[in-house]
Amino acid sequence: MKSPTLHTRIQTQFWLPVLVLAASSWIAAPAFAAVGQMIFVAGDVKVKNLAGQTRAATRGGSIDEGETIQTAPGASAQLRMVDNGFIAVRSDTELKFDKYQYRGREDGSENALMSLVKGGFRTITGIIGRSNKTNYLVTTPSATIGIRGTDHEPFFIPPPAPGQIPIGTPGAYNK
Repeated sequence: MKSPTLHTRIQTQFWLPVLVLAASSWIAAPAFAAVGQMIFVAGDVKVKNLAGQTRAATRGGSIDEGETIQTAPGASAQLRMVDNGFIAVRSDTELKFDKYQYRGREDGSENALMSLVKGGFRTITGIIGRSNKTNYLVTTPSATIGIRGTDHEPFFIPPPAPGQIPIGTPGAYNK
C-alpha cells in the first residue's frame, strides 16, 4: 500500500477538525422552527431569543419557537402564523411563543402554547385553534386561558411596581 503524500496529510489535518466541529455544532444545535412572520410593525418592537439577545422586529421577519415579542408603549405588531392564524400584538406587551407546532396537516400533533407576561393581543386562530382547541393555550402569571372559539383577546395587567398606578385591576382577562 502506498503511503499518503505530505499534501494529503496536511489536507487531512486541516479538514478533519473542521468537519468534526461542523458535525458537533449541527448535532448540538436546537431545532427551532419558524412559528410566524411579521406582516406589520409600528414603533419600537423587539424580538428576544432564548439566549436573551434582542433584535428589531421587521416586516417580513420570522419569529421562531421560543422567542418573545416585546412592544413598547405606542408600538404594535401583526403576525401571520404557520397555521394561517393571525395575531395582533398590542402596545406595551410581552408575548412568548413557548411552543407553536404545525406540520402542514391536521394530524393531532399541532400545538400552541404562548406565555403572555404583560399586555395583550388579539388573535384569529388558524388550524391549531380550530381543529385542536385543547392544544391551544395562553398562560399568564395568574391564569391559563383556553379557547372555545376562533377569535379572542387575552390581556394581562401585572401588579404595579411601587409608585406606579396600574391601568386597571391586575389580573388576566379574555374577551
